[in-house]
Amino acid sequence: KRSGIILTHFGMILLLLGELATSLFAVESRMTIDEGQTVGWSEDTRAGELAVIDPSAPDADTVVAFPEGALSAGATLRHATLPFELVIDEFHANSELLGPRQAPAGSVSKATAGGGRGVVLVPRERSAGTESAVDMASAYVTVRADGKPLGTWLLSYWFDQPQAVVAGGRTFLVALRFERHYKPYTMTLLKFSHDRYIGTNIPRNFSSRIRLVDPAANEDREVLIRMNEPLRHAGETYYQASFKPGDKTTILQVVRNPAWTMPYVACTVGGLGMLVHFGIMLWAFIRRAPAAAAAAPEGAPVAAAPPPRGIGSWAFPLAVVALVADWIAGSLRAPRAAEGGFDYAAFGDIPVTFDGRVLPMDTLARSSLQAISGRQATKAPADSVPPADWSKQPAGEWKSVPATRWLADVMAGTERAEHYRVFRIDHPGVLGMLGLDETRNPRLFSFHEILEQQEKLEEQINRVMEVDAKKRDPFQRKVADLYERLQVYLRLAEVSSLYLAAPAKAGGEWEPMGRYLPTRHGQIPESTPSARAILDLLSAYHDGKAADFNRAVATGLGVAAETAPSQASMAKFEAFFNRVDPFYRAQVAYVLVFVLGCVSWLGWSRPLGRAAFALLFLALFVHTFGLAARIAISGRPPVTNLYSSAVFIAWVGVLLAAVLEFFYRNVVASVTSAVMGFTSLLVAHHLAGDGDTMRQMQAVLDTNFWLATHVVAITLGYAATFLAGVLAVFYVVSGVFSGFLTAKKPGRAEADAPAKTLPRMVYAILCFSMLFSFLGTVLGGIWADQSWGRFWGWDPKENGAVLIVIWIALILHARWGGMARDRGVMLLAVFGNIVTAWSWFGTNMLGVGLHSYGFMDSALFWLLMFVASQMAVIALGNLPLEKWRSFRKAAA
Repeated sequence: KRSGIILTHFGMILLLLGELATSLFAVESRMTIDEGQTVGWSEDTRAGELAVIDPSAPDADTVVAFPEGALSAGATLRHATLPFELVIDEFHANSELLGPRQAPAGSVSKATAGGGRGVVLVPRERSAGTESAVDMASAYVTVRADGKPLGTWLLSYWFDQPQAVVAGGRTFLVALRFERHYKPYTMTLLKFSHDRYIGTNIPRNFSSRIRLVDPAANEDREVLIRMNEPLRHAGETYYQASFKPGDKTTILQVVRNPAWTMPYVACTVGGLGMLVHFGIMLWAFIRRAPAAAAAAPEGAPVAAAPPPRGIGSWAFPLAVVALVADWIAGSLRAPRAAEGGFDYAAFGDIPVTFDGRVLPMDTLARSSLQAISGRQATKAPADSVPPADWSKQPAGEWKSVPATRWLADVMAGTERAEHYRVFRIDHPGVLGMLGLDETRNPRLFSFHEILEQQEKLEEQINRVMEVDAKKRDPFQRKVADLYERLQVYLRLAEVSSLYLAAPAKAGGEWEPMGRYLPTRHGQIPESTPSARAILDLLSAYHDGKAADFNRAVATGLGVAAETAPSQASMAKFEAFFNRVDPFYRAQVAYVLVFVLGCVSWLGWSRPLGRAAFALLFLALFVHTFGLAARIAISGRPPVTNLYSSAVFIAWVGVLLAAVLEFFYRNVVASVTSAVMGFTSLLVAHHLAGDGDTMRQMQAVLDTNFWLATHVVAITLGYAATFLAGVLAVFYVVSGVFSGFLTAKKPGRAEADAPAKTLPRMVYAILCFSMLFSFLGTVLGGIWADQSWGRFWGWDPKENGAVLIVIWIALILHARWGGMARDRGVMLLAVFGNIVTAWSWFGTNMLGVGLHSYGFMDSALFWLLMFVASQMAVIALGNLPLEKWRSFRKAAA
């Protein structure tokens, strides 16, 4: 019975021992190689040495290296092979070098010899452990021979080449450099490749083709080291870490860790232990109800039988599901163009390449509008109103138009394009600076209105760009944000930079339209069928020729289907996915589930409860379709960024709650799942502010196996912890303000009251969360080992993930040890919401670490508000039980 617990703790012990061995024996360094260069050493960027090199021998250099620990100010360094000694006048572990014109007034260089004369050493604070910056050490060193000074040299990491010192009739080279680790083998860089996604600077892959020569092992072979595909040789691991500008120099991370296999063993043992333990508990839970019924003593009071289940009790639920299903089905029908009008739906199906991803025009239009205005649709006056008179038209009389129409206007350069009110400006300072109407609601303005204040805006943008992004005040950040949104608009209006032309033949590449536009001399270059179709449809749209536009659209679709059939088919499916908008429809269904579930507690319980449960499954089906569609479109696992994590967390929470509702049938799980599903999808909606939510991933993240295992497992843990917290919040709120937890109902035994079942539900979910949070965290360490050469690096995100594991373990141990009963477990679960939210969002906003996506004021505000709300619930839950309405009678 305790075998699972023993295995779990044994796995944790192995994990800790493995990290201890790593901290004691692991050595990390890097190897920098230029194309054609042969290198037989690596250097440790966290430690330095002062090296004296004697190059007089024809076949080898003699190197005397003094470690960084010996380089304290005032120290004198001697070696029997050297005809001189070195006196350390100053040593600074981190520094900056300034030239004569850069140095502050009164600064004097202490160097009297070598290439550092006239250069001033400026000490700097050492970088924090969470920063990726490398400390650059510098020192003033006086060389003495026979008791006489030969001069003072400035030595620094900043210098690429060693400096010459002449003593005893010989020339030596002296350098302050990173500590070197020499290898019994050599590596020659044959070729470094830096692949980018088409039309972008987003790295798709880094790879180094290396020639490895190891005489001791009789090896001479070529090796390809790629991102996430390391080379393991002679007890060391070589990872593709970085490169230098120019794509001719590679930087490999070199790791020697004798204990690198221990985390893998620990993960296996610990995960197996949890599976065994929680599997035993799950089996006991499944068998508990039949066993309890069979063991009931003869003559014991029996709960009243539930009313008969006739077809009438299912009529209302079926009607509700049918109505909602019909509403959802209405979105499956593609809109048709009015007779003689422009076929915007077909135009939206045309595949293009944008930011390295093939997507339909419909997605390009929606994501661009989302990035500019925070919406995926816009409004415009009636077609009869001239664009010049749009500003005179009351906003209430504007009608919604599809995003594809707006995109067609922008790309075709029509007069209407500049008059759409699509730029959201909320900051009073920016509105005042541009002289815009602050009373307009919503605060949406046209490109034409902003362009009228071009000089003022350009002046402010130039000022803002001179300020570091992290030091900008709210006004400056809003100006920079407006500038970025203007760049999105101008990029679409400047069609030449867009990759709209489909491959001319199967297997070819997408091409920018700039290759096919007329030159300055009016010459029209020869174009491909796809490029010709795009140019024709834009020209026809600009001239208002609907029939010609529709024919060009059909031609463009046909060409793309012929030369890039799979991409054209997927683009059409993505346009269909956008039109259906499954996550919005799932949100609406979740709201209905919540309403039906809450009303069921007031009366007509069985039909309304069944309707909520049935509708929950319909919403889950639509949600599942949206999730599966994103996987098919992106070709990625369900979690790749914050947006997709919110969508996946909502789905997992609803699925787990549906399972709980199936077992307990108390409508609580239906209501809480609806709350969690709606809230998480709402969070996802606000996380889509940058536009396209399926952008190409950085090369280091381009690993489907580890991405799928780590992020899916950890997100399952997030979702389960949130679900437990939501159930706990419901327990506290309903217990304090109503008698729901202990209400007597026909057909329900005392053991089935919510006061008893809710803690069991939370406990079961916490066990599930513990399993997947632990596995996800450890798998993340393994992913890091595969990508960066270390299992654990104390990154803020890694620390946040382990905090979740520790907190859930604390709750379970408190329950098992009897230190926390039902209410205590519930309050601890509520605080689990804070821990999980911090790991999910808070660590991303610190501005440091490998997982930092930038500091966002709005997200910080809402995160703090969420924390405050959970603390308020905890305070409410700590009221004495006699103050809880559900327990008032029992306490009396």
